[in-house]
Amino acid sequence: MKHPHGLAYLRVFETVARVGSVRAAATELSVTPGAVSQQVRNLQDTLGVALFVRDGRRLRLTEAGKTLQRSAAIAFSEIDTCVDEIARPAPSAGPRSVTIAVPPALAVSWFTTQMFDFAQVEGLTSFRMIPAVDFSQIDWRSTDIAIVYGSPPWKGFSWSLMANVALRPVCSPKLLNASPSLRSPRDVTEHWLLHEDDGSEWLRWLTAANVSQVTSRNAYFGTLMMAITAALEGRGLALVSDFLASEYLHSGRLVRPFETAIEASRSYYCVCADSRAADPQIMRMTEWIIDRSRAPQRV
Repeated sequence: MKHPHGLAYLRVFETVARVGSVRAAATELSVTPGAVSQQVRNLQDTLGVALFVRDGRRLRLTEAGKTLQRSAAIAFSEIDTCVDEIARPAPSAGPRSVTIAVPPALAVSWFTTQMFDFAQVEGLTSFRMIPAVDFSQIDWRSTDIAIVYGSPPWKGFSWSLMANVALRPVCSPKLLNASPSLRSPRDVTEHWLLHEDDGSEWLRWLTAANVSQVTSRNAYFGTLMMAITAALEGRGLALVSDFLASEYLHSGRLVRPFETAIEASRSYYCVCADSRAADPQIMRMTEWIIDRSRAPQRV
């Protein structure tokens, strides 16, 4: 880019792309919304392409914007990591910390306990867990490692497969004995099906269970944790892995009415920036998470 302040413009663009609005970006950058808007316009004029389109009150990236956002996020992550390493004081016995991004359902049902165990073994004096439903929500400038439910590859990042995910229905015990009862797989079509996707996983499960009927009641949620909460309240059935449902099943708060399982279309991965892949603490944490995820689950 020929403009002498191109890097500053890219920083503004990356912030707007990540938070989705000019006002929120201005707050994070400690400048006025007008200054942010002007820098975005100047960047688009320099490049000769539109980077955003307006979608209600939010800004949505164009295809060109998505391409630039991926490269900008990686570049600033590497720059910030390099600056941190240069400015980092010599090793000492002082406080040690780590920041990890985790899908909310996984954090609530499984990972929080694991994180406390890791902190004790590693000698951490603090840690920070932040929610991220998918890869695009992670701010890699402040995140050391993430657990991502998705499908690689992710350019500029390293990933390691955790456990394979198989999905089976779960529901509250009171729903199991309610009317209509759940005596055969086809009975699920008489109840609310709880989705955290577009409905594809449940359709695959119904096919695997040889159920030809189509349910007339479907509830769609933005996160799996919302679907699990609805299941806990006896509102319907959710498709959840033993990996996530273990503690709920062990306590009796949820039950599995049927054993038919399908392989999930995505899996859980430990992810970090390529520039951090050889960091000893990142390597130890990745190994710890993978070992714990592959241990037998209580059901």
